[in-house]
Amino acid sequence: ILSAPEILQLVYVMKIASIDETKVIENVPDALAGSIPRLLLIPQESVNVTLINLKLWKQEQAVMLFGSVASVSKDTEELSESLLQGFTCTSVRTLAEPKVKQLVKACRHRPGRQKVQLKESQLVCMYNYMKEEASPRFTDLPSDMLLYYNYEKVEETNCRSYFSAVGTADYSVLSSVLDKQKTLFKNAQSCLGISGQRLSKDHVEVLGNLTCTLDPVYIQNSDPAIIESLKNCHDLSDAQISAVQSLLLSGETVYGSSSAWDQQTLERLDLMPLYFTDDFWSRFSAPVKRKYMKVFMPFLRTRNTEKPKLKKLFRNCNAELDARSRIGRSTDCTAGNITEATIADASFPFGYTAAQFDACLAVRVLRDNLAAVTEKVDDNDYQRIILSKLKQVYPAGLSDSVLQLLSSVSRQATVEEIRTWNITTIDALTALMDQNNGEWVKDKSKEVILRYLSMAGHTLGTNELNVIGSNICALNISTLQSITARDLSNAEVLDLSPCSYEQKSVLYSTANSSFRAQRSNGPIYFHLISPYLGKTHTHLIEGLCRSDENVCEI
Repeated sequence: ILSAPEILQLVYVMKIASIDETKVIENVPDALAGSIPRLLLIPQESVNVTLINLKLWKQEQAVMLFGSVASVSKDTEELSESLLQGFTCTSVRTLAEPKVKQLVKACRHRPGRQKVQLKESQLVCMYNYMKEEASPRFTDLPSDMLLYYNYEKVEETNCRSYFSAVGTADYSVLSSVLDKQKTLFKNAQSCLGISGQRLSKDHVEVLGNLTCTLDPVYIQNSDPAIIESLKNCHDLSDAQISAVQSLLLSGETVYGSSSAWDQQTLERLDLMPLYFTDDFWSRFSAPVKRKYMKVFMPFLRTRNTEKPKLKKLFRNCNAELDARSRIGRSTDCTAGNITEATIADASFPFGYTAAQFDACLAVRVLRDNLAAVTEKVDDNDYQRIILSKLKQVYPAGLSDSVLQLLSSVSRQATVEEIRTWNITTIDALTALMDQNNGEWVKDKSKEVILRYLSMAGHTLGTNELNVIGSNICALNISTLQSITARDLSNAEVLDLSPCSYEQKSVLYSTANSSFRAQRSNGPIYFHLISPYLGKTHTHLIEGLCRSDENVCEI
């Protein structure tokens, strides 16, 4: 059932839960535990640590369970990564300080285990417990927590060890308002004796992921080893990529002169080619690019690479072909008719300009291979061509079965086109709302949801809320007021950050009714209601909680 659509998994888990809500943790399979509603995870009198520890939890679920599990756990080192991600100040406030410190250390990176994913409020809370620790071993602490460590407490003889440890941290967790990255690099310059705008190989190796935050001038002037370090970055700015390209084109890296670059060069660069510009891709012949794309594109899709990045990659890689086609534009198919075999090629539609894609793709071929085409076509212009051809096949509007195959192509439809869609099942709504296919423009997502709700018997129930996620913020107040307290209480945590104050107020009011029965249990009630308070208020409360117990009680 893990291979089934997520909505089917959610329905399946709710059926299991309906048998006996007091035994939901016991009855739901470990790998499907992430679909259990938070309200059903309120700790019971008896806590089975072994059973809970085996299951795969989402962070918002782990938060509900962490306090009760941590209080009875005899070996914090044995707690799973998915459970440890539930650490909060609210959960540990009744525990003895030595136990809390053990829990913090249990969240460190350990060989053979996945990283414990923690948010800024959790990391700040952890630091507040560890800040008085005398001369700690930095490798015994979560590297992300070290981002908030008071550098003044780091002894000069240990500063290199500190930066080596914090070099493995994920710098994307830092709030931009704190501007911690620049402060950390300034301290690193003092510690490592970095002068000027050049980093040595040793500097790069110690700084690790801190290099992901550097200004382009440092990247361009540093030892070529910095390229290997930058491969670990979650993202790079256009200016940083430009600096990397300049360094590569200098010919002074292990990748040699650009005149000798080949498919092996691209493979050795790991994920870097995802970001490179058309100037970089122009150094490779079309056959080399095609062979490389046969492997690279499937790899990127298995990683659920963001759609904007895939669109940019295709444009840059195909740019030279587009430039040549403008010289002698033809409406006839000259690149070769697109057949089922063409579509099956993992590099498709590389090698086709938008004009040739239109001319060479027959309507019948598109209809018969729609899922395979939409899975591989990411460019906006090409996606518009697909929608235009589908109009020829389905002039009255697209049906449920077709809509489920659109993938990211759906995002290029106009509001007027969406109004002709027949969204009659939750399956179609699920496919259209799939976040892996990219973000929706608010007006379009609103129209999709309203088309579904216009069908008799359709409401914003628990399944619908789980499917639409943050797109709930596209709906008007009257529609939001139709959500019942029961449906909201069983739904997954919704991202309300795009919502207006009025929308958040309506949802908070409903949530307050949903969780009213838990108000006598302060920490549990807070965890349930916190998603509806807004991120700023939640982080503020969590941050203050360690220093003021009254805040936790409130």
